[in-house]
Amino acid sequence: MLKPDYSRRFVWLSATVIAGLAALSVIPSFELFGMNVERIDILSELRATQEQTTEVVEYRANIELLEQELAVADAVMRGSDTVVNPVPVYYEWIVEPDKSAKRNKLRSEDLTVASEGVVRVEDFDTLATTRFDAFIDKLASGQEVRIAFMGDSFVEGDILSSDLRDVLQRTFGGRGVGFVTADIPFATVRKSVKRSSVGWKTYSVMKPKEAPEALRDKFYISGYLASGRAGSTTTWSSTNAFTTLDSCSRARILLISRDSSRVEVAVNDSIVREFEIAGDERMRQIYVEAPVDKLRVKVLEGDVLCYGASLEGNGGVMVDNYSVRSNNGHAIFGTSATVNRQIDEVLGYDLVVLQYGLNIMQQGQRGYSRYRDQLCDMITYAERCFPGAAVLVLGVSDRWVKNPESEEYEPIGSVDALTSYQRAAADSCNVAFWNTSQVMINLGGMPAFVRNGWAAKDYTHINFAGGRRIAHALGDAFCCAAYEFLVSREDAEHIEAIRLLEETRRREEEQQRLDTMMEIISPILDAQTQPHDDSSAVGSDIE
Repeated sequence: MLKPDYSRRFVWLSATVIAGLAALSVIPSFELFGMNVERIDILSELRATQEQTTEVVEYRANIELLEQELAVADAVMRGSDTVVNPVPVYYEWIVEPDKSAKRNKLRSEDLTVASEGVVRVEDFDTLATTRFDAFIDKLASGQEVRIAFMGDSFVEGDILSSDLRDVLQRTFGGRGVGFVTADIPFATVRKSVKRSSVGWKTYSVMKPKEAPEALRDKFYISGYLASGRAGSTTTWSSTNAFTTLDSCSRARILLISRDSSRVEVAVNDSIVREFEIAGDERMRQIYVEAPVDKLRVKVLEGDVLCYGASLEGNGGVMVDNYSVRSNNGHAIFGTSATVNRQIDEVLGYDLVVLQYGLNIMQQGQRGYSRYRDQLCDMITYAERCFPGAAVLVLGVSDRWVKNPESEEYEPIGSVDALTSYQRAAADSCNVAFWNTSQVMINLGGMPAFVRNGWAAKDYTHINFAGGRRIAHALGDAFCCAAYEFLVSREDAEHIEAIRLLEETRRREEEQQRLDTMMEIISPILDAQTQPHDDSSAVGSDIE
């Protein structure tokens, strides 16, 4: 009896699978169970071209070059004011003026502060009023503040930063997800915003050789570039995953158009406007003021380098997630200081958070002096690119590894050592530090996180539930600092009020003394100033 010949079926099955995989690479982002899934390109690793490489570049700091680049950038920005016909860098579209009220100045009684167990921010700045103090001052005073949360895969997909954004916006005001890239070259899940992108060529700062040489000096701290021609489109949509994400009242689109181009912007799929962009190397901002639930940008003509868009409210807190996977922080040296400074001119950061270290931690290693020095360079780079911002270094998270002999997980044995080097870097650079691992240990450490479903079973990466616990702890640290600032300000106001009251009372008493004295001496003065009648005396002499 002959065996069935399945070869033809196998060929058809293989062809079907390959066709299906190829189809996945062109399917745009979509929503699944309330979460946004980015475009998937499973065949990307099979493409071998001379230009592409899987090598991840290790960047090194060049502070001298940084200073030169920023000096040129500053000169260009100053010189643009003297140009007779400067190329526009700001495009405004007011659909509906934003009339929403900003948050009133808070009082200490408005804040709910944890009574115990708070891991405080350690501020090593030596100024009388530190940069972190200035950030807390603006936060507590109801002013608009913006936070750049830079990190690795630990916060990818807006893990941790989404909950930090939520707790700060509910406490101090603010709306919207903030900055979101136009596109990224891999799949990820993010519940804080929906993004659908088609037609872009996207590049990562971690693999710069995959980008055209002309674009390799254009990376922003987001870590990703989206280069597009006619038809390239991205749509950003608000979600209701958190109470403060929808009902945005303004948006910003950030792009570069070296040559003349034309782009279309649509708000809520109903209001559309085209913008003619003159060619120039400078960053452009398209500012939209309108109730924004959905924002779309589409390239109609020309070549456009789109960094992303920011969905915002009027005032309050904005937290921008800048996560770059496989990055230990060195990728900041591969970004353009000029681009960073120009976007900071638009967004205006008050705090830069540096969350790194997970990727360089080795089992049992106790010495991290090289990384400490590199972290100092990262801090310097961030301070120079974002001169108005305080810097906060987050210590490395808790981590456990599997023992190959016992097959049981055990502490990696270097968390405390790396944390001490990160704190030392913050100390030597006079910036702030926060001990992430201590927060996790207070909650039971990584075993408790895995047991409670707050972290992956690799005992390394937290998930959204774990990020929520850490975010709330960091929010508590900010609230404690804000509370102390408000109490100090209210005490000063109380002392000043007492001083003014005492000054008023003293003046009133002085006035009363003067009035009493005048009552006594006024008759005497009046008597002395009255004229004398000598007529009777003269008459008697004549007689």
